[in-house]
Amino acid sequence: MKSFSLNKPTSVITLDAFLNAESEDPLFVHLRKALQSGKDKVILDFRPVDHMNNAGVSALVKLTAMAKQNGVKLFAYRLNKRYREILALTGLEEGITLLDGVYKEAASLSQGERTKLEKMDFKAGEQSDAGWATTVSKLRVTDKPEGALVKNMDRRRVIGQLQGFGPMWEKTYWIEIKKPGIKKEDIMLAMQEHFVEFQIPENAFYPTSKGLAPGEMIFIDSRTPGGIVSTGVMVLYMDDRSFTFITPQGHPEAGWITFSVDEREDSVYVQIQGLVRASDPFFEVAFTIAGSKFQENIWKHVLSSLAKYLGVEENVQMKKYRPASDLQWKKAGNIWYNSQIRSLPLNITTLFKRSR
Repeated sequence: MKSFSLNKPTSVITLDAFLNAESEDPLFVHLRKALQSGKDKVILDFRPVDHMNNAGVSALVKLTAMAKQNGVKLFAYRLNKRYREILALTGLEEGITLLDGVYKEAASLSQGERTKLEKMDFKAGEQSDAGWATTVSKLRVTDKPEGALVKNMDRRRVIGQLQGFGPMWEKTYWIEIKKPGIKKEDIMLAMQEHFVEFQIPENAFYPTSKGLAPGEMIFIDSRTPGGIVSTGVMVLYMDDRSFTFITPQGHPEAGWITFSVDEREDSVYVQIQGLVRASDPFFEVAFTIAGSKFQENIWKHVLSSLAKYLGVEENVQMKKYRPASDLQWKKAGNIWYNSQIRSLPLNITTLFKRSR
């Protein structure tokens, strides 16, 4: 990855062939370099990219947060059709402006600057969309698992962190497995096949008949401190070492959570990482009071359950930080879709049955 100055206000970052977790630090380094040079516009050149995975998109989300905090506008140059759709699906198009063929948004580039950008020496990438869900404007519920309430999912859009309300949090949970002969493929298969069983008793997860696959939904009925919440997630991305769920409108959080397995020297690391923000003011207050702790216990329990299943030590660890601390008041209207409020009839019915 490299960067150069295109004009006085604009810097260009040429991306590597693979946009993944390893891209995060170099992206931040080049953005800081642009800030130190007084730039307020940064163009991300996607032409060399072969593949962008879920961690690569997460890196872009955090880059947009850093750019926003420093008054820098981000642009994406030469994305193919599918990558444009992925930016729309993940909500990144709200933080990264797409440059079209006539450079309408390219900061008034001169002909010489356009030529300089076009003539850069690079190896063209394929911009593969392997692993990504197809773009949907709205979720459509056609497969209703037995026992699921199936509320607050149909005709909802999926939303990323840039469409949420509260401060953005990255919470990472992991266990280190040192067991001779155990393979990361076996661990990932166990996580996928027993994901529902690994949940806390208060959470009921209902995959569709197709199971975990890009574009498929998982319905969630959760008994929270505030009552029953019926919602769900969609599988955003999946490959041989990870899978990612993205949230719909009305979910307590806006963003996604990724489950991954990675080999490091003589150990295998199993990680759950959420990159999210409360979706509306109601949920922001709820998370501050009790919801955040409740959520953290969920993912610690999942990793502990996996460790028990594999017969290894339950050494669950956690770290967290805030890529962005602002409240996005323009997204306060998300409360219209709030799944807690819209699940109120379910709670009233439950109380009535208990009283009888």
